[in-house]
Amino acid sequence: MRGLQHPVGPESPQTYWIRRGVLLGVLVLIIVLLVWLLSTLLGNNTSDTSGTPATPSEETSSVSVNPSWTDTAWGTPTPTPTPSGSSASTPGSAPASSAASGASSASKTPTPSASSTPATVACSAGSASVGLTGGSSSVKVGAKVAFTVTLTNTGKTDCTWDFAKLPVGVTVTSGSDRIWSSDDCAAWKPRGKTTVRAGKSYPYKVTWPGQRSTENSCKASTEELGAGYYVATAEIKGGAAKKFVMQLHQ
Repeated sequence: MRGLQHPVGPESPQTYWIRRGVLLGVLVLIIVLLVWLLSTLLGNNTSDTSGTPATPSEETSSVSVNPSWTDTAWGTPTPTPTPSGSSASTPGSAPASSAASGASSASKTPTPSASSTPATVACSAGSASVGLTGGSSSVKVGAKVAFTVTLTNTGKTDCTWDFAKLPVGVTVTSGSDRIWSSDDCAAWKPRGKTTVRAGKSYPYKVTWPGQRSTENSCKASTEELGAGYYVATAEIKGGAAKKFVMQLHQ
C-alpha cells in the first residue's frame, strides 16, 4: 500500500506519477470508446425496429390477383366453422355461417377459361386464284382426262372454302360448242368445306370422261367426238378462271 501512495524505484516519484496518469488516461479513453460503440449499436437497432410494419393490404396492393388463386395461396388461414348446434362463437372470430359462406365462395372461385380460337373467315372470289392442268395436251378421242384444279388463297389470312357458296366449275368446249361441264352433275364436282391457309393452295381432281354431257344429267352421251382442239376452263364463280388447251386425235 505504501508503494502505491509513495512510489519506490530508481526513478523520481514524479516520473512514476506521470506514468500512472498516462495509463489512467488510456483506460478512460478505452471506456469512453466502448460506451460510444455500445450506444451506437443500440441506437441503430432501435431505429431499424421503430418503423411500423406494413399491413398485408399495403404489401399486396400492387399484385394483380388471379381469380383462380385461393385464400390459402396468400397464407390466409381458413376459418374453422363452429360445430353444428352451437350458437356460441370464439371471441374475435367470424360466425359459423360467415365462415361457411367464405369457404363456399373460395371453393367456387371461377377459373378463367382459355380464349377460344376465332372462327376462320369464309374465302371470297376476290381473294383466290385458280389453276388447271391435265395429264397431257394430246388426248385420244374418247379417252378420259384427269384434270387437277388448284385453288390458291391469295389473301393474308386463312379462310374456309365452302363449295356450296363458292362453287368452282370445269367446262370443256370446242369453239362455241359446249361439250361437257362438271356443273351438269353434283357428283362430278367437290362438295363440303375446306380450310385454305393464307398463300397456300388446295388441289383436287376432276375427271372428264371424254364424252359430251347433258345439263342436269349425270349420264354422258354416247356420241363420239371428232378430232381437233378442245379447251378446258376452270372458273371460280364470280372470280378468276384458267384454261387448258388439248388436242384430240384418232
